[in-house]
Amino acid sequence: MTQERGEGIRRMFEEMRLVGLTDPDYHQTSGSVRLTLTALSRMSPEQQAALPRGAEEILTVLRRGDHPLGTGDIVAATGRSRPWVRAQLEEMRTSGVIRWDGKSPRDPRATWSLP
Repeated sequence: MTQERGEGIRRMFEEMRLVGLTDPDYHQTSGSVRLTLTALSRMSPEQQAALPRGAEEILTVLRRGDHPLGTGDIVAATGRSRPWVRAQLEEMRTSGVIRWDGKSPRDPRATWSLP
């Protein structure tokens, strides 16, 4: 019973992040708890409009990963071609939707993650 206490709140946060929604609004006082779940995207309308076609598929892969992923990992998870994935990643990086971490432009160990 102790293990499950509070697990539902954490799960709500995780599940909402997984689908790209904002975090729940959670307030706890000595006598009450108020939790507000909103169906608002974590991205601004400008960022959403700038997303390339098929970007949601890549974003889902990045959200489900518990750590930054390499380009090859994303190619394998989506089943798409490497050039297509690379083009989508670059476009999303330019618009600020995702982050690239590497030591040089051709770093084979570079990773992609959500900001």
